[in-house]
Formats: sequence, C-alpha cells, structure tokens
Amino acid sequence: MHPWTLLGLSADADVRSIKRRYAQLLKDTRPDDDADAFQRLRRAYELALDIAQRGDGAAVPAPPSEFVPPRQEAAAEAEQASLHEPIARLVEASPSLDAALQQAADLQLERELQLYLLARCNSLDEKGCEILRWAMARLHWLSPWQADYLPQLQLELLADRWLAQELQVAAALLQAGTERSVLDHLVELARSEWLRPFERNLQFQEGVLRLLEQNEQWSPAFFERLADRLGWVEEQGRLPCPLDRWERLNRRCEYQAVKQRLLKHLNEKWPPSAEQRAAWLLLKPMTSIERRLLVDRFVEEDWWACEALDGRLRQDYPELPAQLGATAWQSWQDWRPRRWASAAACYAWLLLFAAMLLGMLYGNDPLQIAGHGKGLQGAVVANLMSSLAIVGLLASLVRGWSRLTRFMLWAELPLSRLLLPATWHADGSGMLVLRHCVPAAALASLVALFDPWTGGWAFALAVFALALLFLGHVCSGKSPWPGSLKGVSDMFKVDYSRKAEW
Repeated sequence: MHPWTLLGLSADADVRSIKRRYAQLLKDTRPDDDADAFQRLRRAYELALDIAQRGDGAAVPAPPSEFVPPRQEAAAEAEQASLHEPIARLVEASPSLDAALQQAADLQLERELQLYLLARCNSLDEKGCEILRWAMARLHWLSPWQADYLPQLQLELLADRWLAQELQVAAALLQAGTERSVLDHLVELARSEWLRPFERNLQFQEGVLRLLEQNEQWSPAFFERLADRLGWVEEQGRLPCPLDRWERLNRRCEYQAVKQRLLKHLNEKWPPSAEQRAAWLLLKPMTSIERRLLVDRFVEEDWWACEALDGRLRQDYPELPAQLGATAWQSWQDWRPRRWASAAACYAWLLLFAAMLLGMLYGNDPLQIAGHGKGLQGAVVANLMSSLAIVGLLASLVRGWSRLTRFMLWAELPLSRLLLPATWHADGSGMLVLRHCVPAAALASLVALFDPWTGGWAFALAVFALALLFLGHVCSGKSPWPGSLKGVSDMFKVDYSRKAEW
C-alpha cells in the first residue's frame, strides 16, 4: 500500500500537512488496540516525511505490499539477536543496571547493551518497566538525546505503549478518588523530556482529554488546576482541542460542580439556607413526616429557591436528579402552600353572619341583640360587627393551632391516611385531620349555637360537611373561589416564579 493512500493525502503534501494528518489518524489507531495497524501507519508516516523532505513525492512508486524496513535496520536487528545471549549474562551478573552499563562501556559493548535492553522492554512487565524508567533517566531514551543507533520505529512503538500505560495509571488513581495524586502524576509526566517532541506531546494531551471525558470522578477544582499546570488557557487560545470539544468539557465541569454542590447540600444534617432547603425538598429522599416538617418551616424565599432550582434542573441538567436518587423530584410542587385562608375566612364569616341573623329573626339569639330596641337595622349592624370580630379571633386561634399541630405530625399523618381519602390527604401534602378538620369542627359548633330549629346538631353536621368538602377541594389544588371571583383572588396570590440567586 502506498503511504499516500494509507494517510489519505496527495503526493504533493508538505511536511506540516503530513504531521497534522498523522496526529488525526493516531486518535483512531492506538498501539494498545492494534499494534500492526499502528506499525503500518508509522511506517507510512516516516516514508511520507522522507519523501516530502526530499521533494520527490510524485516520483516515488507505490510499493507492492508492506513497507520494508531499511537494510541497516534489518542488519542491526540480526546483529542484536546474535549478541543478546552474552549481554543477558552480563546484565544478570551485574548487581545493578548502572554497573552493567559501566562494564559494557569498559568492554565497548554499550551499543549492544542498549539494543538488548530495548528488546527486553518489548514486554512491559515489571522488569521491563523498571528497565525503561532507568534508561529514560540514565540513557535519555525516547528523547532527542538518545543514541542514534537505536531503532526509531521500535522506540516510537515503545513510547506509545508507555504513554498508554501511564495514562491507565492516572485513570486508576482517578477512579480511586485521589485527585492530588492524579494531578502530580500527570504534571510530572508532562515535564518529562521524552514528551517534549511536538507529536508525542499532542498524543499526551489527547490522552488526558480522553481521560477526562471517560471518567466522572473529577472535580471542577481538579480540572482548573490541571488546565493551569498544562498551560491550557482559553483566553490566549492555547487549547489542546477544538473549541467545541473544549466547551463540552467546560459544560461537563460545570455539571460536576453543580452535582457536588447539591451532594454537599443533601449531606447536611439540617439545611440552614434557602438554597439547601430547596435541594432537600426536590432531591433528598425523605418520609412524609420529614418532608412535612421541612415544608412547615418554609418562607417565600425558600419557594423562590425551589422554583429557581427546578428551572435549572429542567433546562440544563435533566438527568442529574436521577443520578442523585431523586426519582419523583417534580412532585415538590404538591407541597407548595395553597392560598385559601382568605377564602375560608370569608366563607366562615358568611356562615356565621347568616346563622346569627337567623337566630335573631327566629328567636334563638344567644346574644339577645333584638332586645336592645335598636330595630332591625341596628341588629344587622351589630351582627355584622360581632361576626367579623368572632371570625378574626377564630382565624388567630386557627393560626396558633396550626403551629401547634406541627409537633403532632407523628400522630396526625397516620390519622389522616386512615380517616381521609387519598386525594385529600395526598400523603401529607394535602388536608390533615388535626390541622384542618378540628378547626372545621370548631366552626361548625360555633355556627350551630345560632340554629333556631334543631337544637344545633343537624346544623353543625351540615356546616362540618360543607367545611370538609371545601377543604378537600382546595387541598387538592383547586381554586377556593367561584369562577367569577378567581381573577380577584389571583391578585393576592404570591408569585413564586421570581428567580432566586442559585
């Protein structure tokens, strides 16, 4: 196969185009995945470079099949094989590789020793790795200062395998959660002299990018420190990849930052801020009692924070709640307060006022308003003022009672599930027996005092039934006002859609 065919270039390609194309093909042709394919690519690259530098690319015929190594390299390999056995005995007899090198230099066999050690490094086992580290430090292998008689292609293959192994070590450290060790390892690797050649440095940076893309166990702080140590500066255009890929990495970094921030909120013993309380309500698995206790302490700022977090999750991170274990996070809106207190007070006043008028007109008025001689108009005004005062007092008592029942949730929620329909109690987010039904019974008893016909019990049952129907209606999320008055009630509704700073 002709080198231009394998590289996908024309015969007049220059050196820069060949190097750029080779770097692109390296992303799909890895030595640890397919060593033969990588060797063919490397030979094509070296031959194309030689042709381009000599400027006679168009005159070079296509080889019939594989590229044949230079004769000098084949002869060196044969000579190396013949000397392997005595050099191996020399290395085994020496107490260290430094001593073996000194002895080989005394015998003028340093070339043979390096060729033997290079062949020994073909297997990157524990001993091979030890030899390679020593040779890189002592003999400058894989660097521009290495001996010129070492086979270049073999060294390139060894460098790619060594780089892949070093990146695997970094990946294992990252999986273990030791970000500091990963950072130190990669920075030390980047400073190695064997990674100074442009192409090899490109391979290293590509490997680091893949490491970041294929692992999720890294924090934004780690990414920022790594980019700083490796000289990745977006403002100056010094990026290791195209801009769209860099932006994907930054979005992933932001995703990790949001995820870790939410995890920190969820691991708090109790959420002290609105942002943390919003994270608890939307994402933290809790029982109905725990959720009710949390919501009972919410103020308007907390609901704004919930709205902001909900919008951000829906728009930017829809998969994040499932990763955090929140399977039904959108149901948080069922716990939002229903604004029906004003409607309940209005209806209670109407019932009480009507009962007081009926009691007065039919002679069963406990307050004896008709006996004051003020006439019907004065009695109506007196009933009006009295009913307003009673409803105001009752509203204050109900508010205090509602706060008191927060300490009885351990009994209230089971009672609500037992006595109320599921659509009414809504597993704690709707109507509650003690908090809502007891005030309804108190109102029915108060109104029944003015019943002029049945002695109070029938009137009380009717009012209590109406109150329960009203509570079931509004606690299921429906409007407490008739359709014609709903627009008026919307003017008093609190707007939770205002975005909080999140």
